[in-house]
Amino acid sequence: MNRSAQGSTTDPVNPRAKTVVVRNSFGQPVIFGMDWTAIVGGQPLKLARKHARLVRATHYLVVGAPAMTVGCVQLEKQYFAQSCGIYSGAALFSLAYPSAAVACLVRFEEGGCWMVASHSGSIMSETDRWFVDSAAALAALSEIRRRFPHLVVYEGLIASSSQLPAWLNDKCSEQARVFVHQSVRVGVKSRATALGVIVVVGLWVRGFDPRSEHDATLTQMPASQPWLDTIAQHAQQHPVHGFSDLMRVMAAWRRVPFDPAGWQLLRVQCEPVSFDWSCAAHYRRLHRFALSQQLEAAKPSDWEFHAVALDRATLTWNLSRAAQPLNWAQAPVNADWMTSLQRLSPLFEHIQLGLSAKLTMRTPLDAQGRPLERPADLPNWHQRSLAFKGPLRALTALQALTAPVRWRSATLEVGNISGQELTRSALVVQLIGDLFEHIQQ
Repeated sequence: MNRSAQGSTTDPVNPRAKTVVVRNSFGQPVIFGMDWTAIVGGQPLKLARKHARLVRATHYLVVGAPAMTVGCVQLEKQYFAQSCGIYSGAALFSLAYPSAAVACLVRFEEGGCWMVASHSGSIMSETDRWFVDSAAALAALSEIRRRFPHLVVYEGLIASSSQLPAWLNDKCSEQARVFVHQSVRVGVKSRATALGVIVVVGLWVRGFDPRSEHDATLTQMPASQPWLDTIAQHAQQHPVHGFSDLMRVMAAWRRVPFDPAGWQLLRVQCEPVSFDWSCAAHYRRLHRFALSQQLEAAKPSDWEFHAVALDRATLTWNLSRAAQPLNWAQAPVNADWMTSLQRLSPLFEHIQLGLSAKLTMRTPLDAQGRPLERPADLPNWHQRSLAFKGPLRALTALQALTAPVRWRSATLEVGNISGQELTRSALVVQLIGDLFEHIQQ
């Protein structure tokens, strides 16, 4: 699938290609199609370099913790001198979704579909691959689904710069930057098949042609519109959770079998995935006469049963649309959320609030690829990490918290008594997320 950087962006993508290089809206080259292998043992960087040398890779990257994988790829000699660096698309995805088992399918309008999967930030082998279409990519995910029944799959269609996934269109993290392996000498001609297509994205939007004054007049828009479009995209990619959304998660917990015959409920874990939630209830077998059939018979009909080990089992389910987009372009009603947290503190074992940091959001570019100035009237959003730990009964008090919150996990621990006096309970909830505040400039 060889094509020069000057090739037309409408040329069809060869779905049989192994490696494709895409330039994001910042002009940074992103690699799609590396070979990933698990690293077992100490000194992971040394092992990664050794593996890269064995497979004659020109570039490599180590990701994941504690489970680590190394990605290797062979690229043409011209990529050794990229001053801005080269980045792994698979690594960017794993950084964007560092928890649970997730996969992503990206369909290119030029043709072909790219698939990657990661678990807890570690990229799975036999992914970061190209397929003819999304159906073929989904079929390849069937083996991963057997290992991870609660696997969540994202699908996206690259049609313009405004529709790129945020983990691709944002400025690339240095953690996804690949290293050049100096011991391998690669000639341009001998590595021609490893050169991907350079797809220039983000420079032309909706057929706008800067050479035509007539078209420019027809497509003229307010100066703030690109920022409003970016904010709207951010709202869809980063929804928040209101009190009613959290109560829907808690309502699902009430359906969990708490005392099935021969099995003990240990904990219930839920993690948001876009607008949905992925949940699992973990059980331990109490005695040798307990059977998996007994636990499976006790589960709700729309949930799934998984025998993890001889004495371990889980029930999994998904909760749809338990989140909502936030209008980041509008300043929130001025509320004293700090006082609300202070009033809540006696009800919980502890409340942890992190330091305020400016909310990062992708900066849109003009037709020449230059960053657009942020409109002065847009709200100045900041975020803080937020964590609650306390009795299950205290969650109803969170209705008093009016600040926007995006939860990253909700866990119910069962049986281990925690807390003192008012907060003492055998049903302990831990919520971890981010709180968002508007700071007047």
